[in-house]
Formats: sequence, C-alpha cells, structure tokens
Amino acid sequence: MEEQDTVQFMGQLHRLSHRRITLLSSDYKTRQAISASRPVGPEREGLESYDPVGDYAFATLSEAEHYVRLHSEALQVDKSFWHGRANVRSARAGTRFELLHAPWVHTAHLRGQDHFLFTQVHSYGINNLESGAALLDADLTTRLQLDHLDPQVLAEAQRSGFAQQFNAVGHNQPWRPTLADGTGQRLNPVATAHGPQTAIVVGADGQTTAGSGSPLHCDAMGRVRVRFHWQAEDDRGACWVRVGQALAGQGFGAQFLPRIGQEVLVHFINGDIDRPIIFKALYNGRGEGGVAPTPGGAPGQSNLAVYAKANDQRPSAEANLAGGNSPAWHGGGGGETQHRNAAALSGFKTQGFDGQGHNQLVFDDSDQQGRIQMATTQAHSQLNLGHLIHQAGNYRGSFRGQGFELRTDAYGAVRAAKGLLLSTYAIEPHTPAGDASAAQALLQQQRDLAARFDLAAQIHHTVPLASHRGVHQAQLSALIADQAPLQALHTSLSATVTGERLAQASADALKRDSHHPIPHSADPLLTLSARDSIAKIAGQSLQWTAAQTLTLGSGADTHLATGQTLRLHSGQAIAALAGAQQADGIGLALIASAGAVDIQAQQSDIHLSAQDDLKIISIEAAAQMAAGTTLHLAVEGGASLTLEGGNITFACPGSIKVHAGKRQFSGPSRSQFGLPLFPQSVCVACLLKAARNGAPYAQLQ
Repeated sequence: MEEQDTVQFMGQLHRLSHRRITLLSSDYKTRQAISASRPVGPEREGLESYDPVGDYAFATLSEAEHYVRLHSEALQVDKSFWHGRANVRSARAGTRFELLHAPWVHTAHLRGQDHFLFTQVHSYGINNLESGAALLDADLTTRLQLDHLDPQVLAEAQRSGFAQQFNAVGHNQPWRPTLADGTGQRLNPVATAHGPQTAIVVGADGQTTAGSGSPLHCDAMGRVRVRFHWQAEDDRGACWVRVGQALAGQGFGAQFLPRIGQEVLVHFINGDIDRPIIFKALYNGRGEGGVAPTPGGAPGQSNLAVYAKANDQRPSAEANLAGGNSPAWHGGGGGETQHRNAAALSGFKTQGFDGQGHNQLVFDDSDQQGRIQMATTQAHSQLNLGHLIHQAGNYRGSFRGQGFELRTDAYGAVRAAKGLLLSTYAIEPHTPAGDASAAQALLQQQRDLAARFDLAAQIHHTVPLASHRGVHQAQLSALIADQAPLQALHTSLSATVTGERLAQASADALKRDSHHPIPHSADPLLTLSARDSIAKIAGQSLQWTAAQTLTLGSGADTHLATGQTLRLHSGQAIAALAGAQQADGIGLALIASAGAVDIQAQQSDIHLSAQDDLKIISIEAAAQMAAGTTLHLAVEGGASLTLEGGNITFACPGSIKVHAGKRQFSGPSRSQFGLPLFPQSVCVACLLKAARNGAPYAQLQ
C-alpha cells in the first residue's frame, strides 16, 4: 500500500500509421480544387491518408493548410503516446503533471521527457463494505462489461479499492481529439443526412405559388430554392440548390428546371446536410378521377364520369383535387368509354409561363398503334409519326391515318442546301436514304423522248430542243458546262459517294461519280418523283420559272386547258411539230371557236407549205389577200398572176381563157386596202431594262 499517489507503470506506445495526410475539396462555382498536404511526425515518406472533405469545405488555401495541420496533429497523437497505471486521485484528462524519478532519465532519446498531459483517464474504485455488498460489486462489474480495462488495473482496484489507467502525451506536443466513433480526426464534423428528403420549390419570398409573377425562380446557374417539410411556412432562409440534369456541359446539355410549387426529391452530397442537390421532381396531390385515401388501404371509390367528358378536341380529368401536381398522362381512365389510354403515353410536356400553352414530345406505345408526336400549341404546329390519332391531353382520340404529318396554322418551310428528294417510290429499310433510282429511270425516259423529237425537228427543219442539244451552244448548261440540260440533270442525280469517310464523301459528290455505293446528288437538286401521278393544284396562281430550259414531256398526251386566255411568248422562236412519229388523223389543229385567229410575222416572212392541198376558205364572208408591193400567184406549170404597184400581169406558156356572162373593161381605177402597222424600231428604255435584268429580248416600238 503506497503512502501517497503514485504512477506505478508508464511506457511509450507506437502505432504504425500514416506518415502524410492530404485534404482535398472542390468548388463547383469557381471550378477549382483546393488541396493541402502535411507530414505526420518527422518521417516524410510512407503511407498517405487521403481525405476528401466534401465540396467547397475551404474558402482559401491557408484555411486548407490550417485544417490539414490540425488533422496531422490528431493523427500524431494516436500514432505515438504514453500509457500507464496509477492511483493519482487528482488525475483528470486535460491536466498536466510532472513525473519524478522516471526510469528513463538516463536514456538519451528520452532524456528530459518528464512533463506530460493526461489525454485519457479511466478510474476504477471498489467500496469496502461487507461481503453482501461485495457480491453486488461483482455483479455490477459483470454487467458493466469492463473488458477494456487492463486486468492488472482491475486486480489492483479489487485489492486496494482504487486504481487507474491513463494515456498521456508530452506537454510540448499539440493534442487534438479524435472522434470516438472512428470516422475521422476532424474536430467538428458536419451533420449527416441519412437519406434523401422531399421539399417544395419556393419563390424569392418563400411563396409556394407563382401568383401573377414568373412561375420560375432561378439564378444564372439554373439553381432554385426549396423549403423542406420540416421548415416553417414563413421560413425565408431557403438556399440556392443545384438541379441535377441528364446532361450538363459548356453551352450544351439538358435543362428542365422545377417551378415554384413543385415537389422535388433532394439528395445530399457525401451525406452532408449542407450540400443538397435536387435529384428528381415528384407528382403529388390527388388527380381528378383518382382514388381518395382510405384507412388501412381499404377499397375506395373513384368518379370515373369525368373521363367520359373528353373528346378529340377537349381534354378532361386534368384538375388536382388536393391542389397538387398531377401527371400529364396516366392510365387512370383506360376504358374504351373513358380516355382509352392504358398508361401507354410517355414523354415530355412543358407549360407556358402564362399557363395557357404548352410544348410536348409524346411516345405512344399502344399495341400495334405506335406513335410519336412533337407538338406546340403555338399555331397548332405538329410533327406526327406512325399511327396518327387525335390527342387531347390524356385522351387518345379517333383515328386520323398512318404515316407522318407535318402541319402548322402558320408559315412553313423545308430547306436542304445539298438537295432534296421527295418520292412516292418505296425502298427497303436497308436501302440508302438518297436512293433516287426511280427518278433516274423516269428522267432517262424523258432524255430518250427528247432525243427522238430533236431528231424529228432536225429532219423537218424546225427548231431543235435546247434541253437535249444545249443552251446557246451544243452540250452546254449552267449545271454542267459540257453537258446539255437533260443529260446534266441525269448525271447529277445519278452521282454516288463513298460510305467510309464523310470528307471523302463530300469530295466524291463534286466529282459526279456513279460507281460508289451511296446515292447522293452532286448538286442542290429538288427531285420530285411519283410512282403514279403528281397533282399540282393552286387556288389562285401556279408559276413555273426556269433560268435556262423548262421541259415538259409525256409518253402519251399533254393537255393544256384554260378558262380564258392561253399565251405563249418567246424571245426567239416558237416551233410546233406534229405527226413526227405517225401521220394518222389531224397533224396540227389551230381552231378558234369564237373570235379571230391572228398570225403575224412582224419582222420577217410567213411561209405556208403543204405536201398536198392548201385551202383558204371563208364560209360566210370574204377571203382577202393583200401585199405592200407585190402579190404573186403561180403554179408549177408556169402560169402566174402578179399584182405589183398599179399593174396586173397575167402570164402563162399556154392559153388564157375568160368565161363570163358579161365582159366590161373601164378606165383606170384605184382601190385602197389597209395594211396592219408593225413596230419598226427598238424601245431604247426597254432594251436597257432587259440588259439589266438579263432578259433575252426587248420591246419594239
């Protein structure tokens, strides 16, 4: 039994631990990472403790260095410390003491280590009552499960009534506490969240309804404010919370921001309750036509009559009876007399800030009725693909057709800088998209037709076809410099490209090569081909304009019918060739059922020639022939009649016979016949205007 308080045993413990500690934190706003590193003890190489402390944990580098020093000192305390047994009744954690007569005073590396700081003290006392109380103490010892006590300390306490075990560090060594649960060495760890929570998106003043203002309250980073359900309704201390998106990048990504009043699911980064992030949005409340809450999950009743009010143009059952947010599409009214929707609709639907219009992308997965709709209520603009039906909200309406529909109540435009193909010829799904083989075949038929009739025009001495021969000169067109228009069009339409590399394909298109596997027009052509017929119908006017050639061709008949006037104007020649292939029936008919037929050659001659008879007949009036100088009638045998000036000359190699009931020859007489007036000079102003506009001809005067 000691006469005074003493330390009975004391020794130094060393543990294998980290020799370097590194802390790292990142800030998403500055897109910077702040890192600080420090050795643990005198050794500088070895195991490293890497501790990610969460987002924006440090404001500056000096703050990070401060915390890494505290962390290092805490690890050093756990790495090297003193352990002992004593019966010092005044020992308390945090107090200093001096150890007298230490046995290591003569050890070189421990000399001078006689002042210490208690960091942990476990005291154990046993009373000295009678045997019955001693049995109680033994039972309490078992119940307390004091297995962590040194057996020698427990034995000393049972022998003398009091004993201790302690940990201590040198008085000049900084001491930092470590957490009892072993989660780390930080002095004040942040509060942790044990899972996600739901919250309501609020406005600038904490309101959960948009009112007359904007339904969206966010900052430049797309963050919104939320209020958790455990916060008071008048709590305006909501912080900005980032919104998780499906994709986020510099100038690209997805953007779906929850609006004021929506319920959202909030996760916490690294479980840190001060680092919330919005993960998803949630529907809530009770939709119109839904089942009311019932005790214990008992069956409830729904008002299904609201579903029957919908039709092709009017939705129904879109309200929320609890003031919440109902889904745009659902399977609540799947019956044929209801919404006819077995939860087959999915997609995206937005809402105008004024609550009136919307945009939507709908995927309809109904059996054998697949459909996609991309639509906006602005001008009722839509792209519908697949099984086309009417849709009003959640209601799947009546059938409208199959295929695709692109519609709008406003203006529409289709543009393709490299070319556009519109065709009613079907192709296999694996066929290249630009396949225009059907259009090429039809165009080749037109080339053959033009070649035949150009040859006919040459044989019959009429105007050749520029679309086959060339514009201005042989084998010339604006599309391809050394090919006529129809041939150039066929060459460009028949071009192909390689399917290996995009850059090579672009180069191949310019070469107009037709030996590659992928069809691709070489020029920006608009190709319109139909397996059956094409109808071009206009309520008012229809204009066809071409800078070079306009070719109309048909394998059978071509009909031009107008309700009033048909006009053909040409800067050079108009040629009409009929009967080039067969001469049965009428070759060329010009008939005016009412009004006059006026044929003029204002600057040159008119030639009327016939292989057989040439007839000029007036049924009910006169047939007149007039000339400005000479009128000459002759036959191949040599007989002729010439009217020239004031003279009439009869000439014949044979006889002249005159048969008349009465013959009378009077003196000189003169009869005036009015000739038509033709323009004689070029209109200079018209000529200059034609030159500026590139017109092929100018007006005469």
